[in-house]
Amino acid sequence: MSGHEWLAIAAVLAALLAGLPLFRKLCLAFHAPPEVARKSVHVAMGLACAAFPWIFERPLPVWVLAALATVPLALLRWVPALREGIGSALHGVKRISYGEILFAPAVAAVFQLAKGDPLLYAIPVGILTVADAAGAIAGTRWGRRFYACGTGRKSAEGSAAFLVVAFLCTFLPLWLTGRTDLIHATMIALTLAIVSMMAEGISDRGFDNLIIPIGCHLLLVRFLQSDMTTMGRRLVVATMLLGLVSWGARWSTLSGSALIGSALLGYGCAILADPRCTLPLLAIFICHLVVTRQHRLGGSFDHRLDAVIAHAIGSLSWCIAVDRGLIDHRSALAGVSFAMATMLCITALATRDYVAPGKPAMLRSMAKGWTVAGLPGLLWLWHDAPRLAAPTALALVLSLAATWLSRRLESCQDISATSLWMARGTLSLLASTPALLLLNPP
Repeated sequence: MSGHEWLAIAAVLAALLAGLPLFRKLCLAFHAPPEVARKSVHVAMGLACAAFPWIFERPLPVWVLAALATVPLALLRWVPALREGIGSALHGVKRISYGEILFAPAVAAVFQLAKGDPLLYAIPVGILTVADAAGAIAGTRWGRRFYACGTGRKSAEGSAAFLVVAFLCTFLPLWLTGRTDLIHATMIALTLAIVSMMAEGISDRGFDNLIIPIGCHLLLVRFLQSDMTTMGRRLVVATMLLGLVSWGARWSTLSGSALIGSALLGYGCAILADPRCTLPLLAIFICHLVVTRQHRLGGSFDHRLDAVIAHAIGSLSWCIAVDRGLIDHRSALAGVSFAMATMLCITALATRDYVAPGKPAMLRSMAKGWTVAGLPGLLWLWHDAPRLAAPTALALVLSLAATWLSRRLESCQDISATSLWMARGTLSLLASTPALLLLNPP
């Protein structure tokens, strides 16, 4: 590297090391709460990082800087004397967080992905620092309605503040620089703000410092390439999914972060593959609300994010495959339908075993799973009915085997809830593999 690059790295590191004691003194002088102190440091770091496109011409110095900056930040966490001293501005909050360790590598990754485009870099970093800080401070100061998130909790008020600031962090740069027109910038900013708010809502222990900047960059690239019609559809889908899970929260056994994760999963399937791929997921969610309300299961279960991840294993895998060009949309829609039909068979049987133990329920659960979760997607493939018959028949057999095996796993006393959900997701994905038979031969 050149002398100019080393000098720039040294200047940024010096500013970081000099800024921590300064922030500690300011926070002590103004009696700032620990969360305000911690987020003030994040904002200062983010604003400094936002200038990187005008300081560094290539990614290598940024990666070197990230490595060098992560070392002192890690020492501030793991060395007690440093943690209670100058590190108190970062670690005054008494909860486990790896955010400061993930911050610098995430910024370097976005700089690499942006390939010299200042907006594709600065907007994700701005959302990471300014919007995240606004959400945390608003939640600390005005939070009244809380929802569970991993080992902690977050507030609806904090999420709303994040949404507003994330919109401004996206809209103002796009509009003021002339990158897009007013309406297009508004739709991009609203959609990105909603999706990033959902991502922040499910992130625990500081992992939002990794998820938000990289995810926002990838979405922003895709959004800027979209026309007005496509962008409008994406905004409508994001808004409707968020509205649906918010409306259904009163009857759901899902935690707050799991509800947000459900909306995020549906949106991921819609944007990566096809909006029709969300239909099996929507059917399962509505069925879940009906059954929970019908049997008054609200206080009996507390399903966390692992339940959503299990559904993502069976559905998102197909959507990623079609996005990468590995399969076509027809096979992906069939795969998602087969997987979600199997997942509903598994969960419907588990529910029947809980509310009516001892009664035969296998065939009833199979019929419910394939009717409710399988048909909404498969009906769109009716014109391929002759080719669809054999894969569907094979998937039915595998679905029955997966449902039976899942029931056997539930009877194991030493299996954890998370392990059981991961096994269910894997079984549903395996049962959906006959969809590959729909691929056209090369």
